[in-house]
Amino acid sequence: MNFLAHSLISLEIDEQENKKTLYGNFTGDFYKGLVDKIELPEELKEGIVLHRIIDGISDRNENFLNELLVEKFGIFKGIVSDMFIDHFLAKNFDRLFNENINNIEKKILYNISKNQSFFSKKFAGTFTWIKNEKVMSNYKDIDFLERAFYGISKRVRKGEIFKDGCRGAGKKLQFL
Repeated sequence: MNFLAHSLISLEIDEQENKKTLYGNFTGDFYKGLVDKIELPEELKEGIVLHRIIDGISDRNENFLNELLVEKFGIFKGIVSDMFIDHFLAKNFDRLFNENINNIEKKILYNISKNQSFFSKKFAGTFTWIKNEKVMSNYKDIDFLERAFYGISKRVRKGEIFKDGCRGAGKKLQFL
């Protein structure tokens, strides 16, 4: 769910170490099971491993966002935390990175699209939405974020928790 955060980490690694982690890191939530069993080139699997390491760190109890969100969102706290991390990155992107988020988003999407032959049906639909809606740059807008949460609420069991709670969570987290 935090496509921007995962992508920024991979862009840096890929540039500094001449690797290709972006695709796997970006799509990591769409691959289940043992990485060795996933049918992808080894260089792309490295990104899935990286994705799982990042998620393992961000899902820990020590993550202060999880503490703020667990009471209201329970098992969905990680999704909410991920999306708010991308919200604050997008909202403050120019100041944090001294770059235009739209240019970085185009670079990310271009590099992901080079691996289109590996897209699962489910990811292909998500990628089209991400690209057409300019999700990574639009996450800066709390109203856009709410619409994204509403979309999730329709696709997951007990998703109604997303409908009402996200604006309140946004107000609670505005200090970031």
